[in-house]
Amino acid sequence: MASNEDFPLRIEAVTAAWAAERRAEDDIAAVQTQEWQLVYVRTGTIEERCNDKRVLLRSGSILFHQPEEVFGMRSMGEIPPEVLRMDFFCSGAAMDRFRGMVFHAEPGEQHDLNWLMKEVTELYDPPAAPGEKPVPREEVAFGARQQLAIHLENLLILLARRCKRPRKPTLRVRRDRRQTALVEAARAYFAQNLTHEVKVEEVCRAVGCTRTQLQQAFRTKLRHTAMEEFAAMRLDYAAQLLARGTTPGEVAAQLGYCSGAYFSQKFHAATGNTPSAYRRMQQGLPARRQNRQQKDKEAPKTSIPETEQKK
Repeated sequence: MASNEDFPLRIEAVTAAWAAERRAEDDIAAVQTQEWQLVYVRTGTIEERCNDKRVLLRSGSILFHQPEEVFGMRSMGEIPPEVLRMDFFCSGAAMDRFRGMVFHAEPGEQHDLNWLMKEVTELYDPPAAPGEKPVPREEVAFGARQQLAIHLENLLILLARRCKRPRKPTLRVRRDRRQTALVEAARAYFAQNLTHEVKVEEVCRAVGCTRTQLQQAFRTKLRHTAMEEFAAMRLDYAAQLLARGTTPGEVAAQLGYCSGAYFSQKFHAATGNTPSAYRRMQQGLPARRQNRQQKDKEAPKTSIPETEQKK
């Protein structure tokens, strides 16, 4: 009979699983899990609650909730996050390695994660509301649930092997991670404060860094300053509001621009369109007719009067 050393991680049951793109309003209220729960973010960014701690998970991040842990989710940023969640029972002391750990998927693990995301949609109907459990489908392919457990086991084994690596990150790697974390934290703060102007100092206080550290992080990662990123995010949000039918004046007021003219100037510089023209294009409406004076200016003119040409 095989020993526990030969099979250190065994999936006893997958009790629920769901993979879907989450809208900004699809936040999950705090709830306690009775099993282990795998959380994988394929695209976008979320803030995950782990008891009293908050963890920011970006694209490619993997996290495990341990049994009896309180979890919750909040969408962050402008990209709708695509998230995989799997509740499962697993025996073996090796699961202790995952407590409090956040991984970033490597190529070998990505294969199992992509397979799981696809297969989960074939085995479970999505929950009726965010935070509720998905419904297992009655008719599934032969051995499909066993395959699901096998791929999950393989993923756990690959991740457990990484936990044993004694490699210490270099100074360059630590600095790179720090800068990435600063940019993500600042962008999350920007996303929550798009309706008014913010100053560099208050961003630094919110994310816990100096002005120099913040600017170096943004120039290294995004090739522009933090305030340029904030301005771009505000204009992206303004474009979304205009596309929904909000008038330029309402957008300028809602986002706290000092005047409608200033907003129009910034929007035109960024997009090449005035807010009104962009709004009409997004709604499929024809462009406004040019006034007569503008038409006269654009009409071709000859240097010789028509009466002289007749002579």
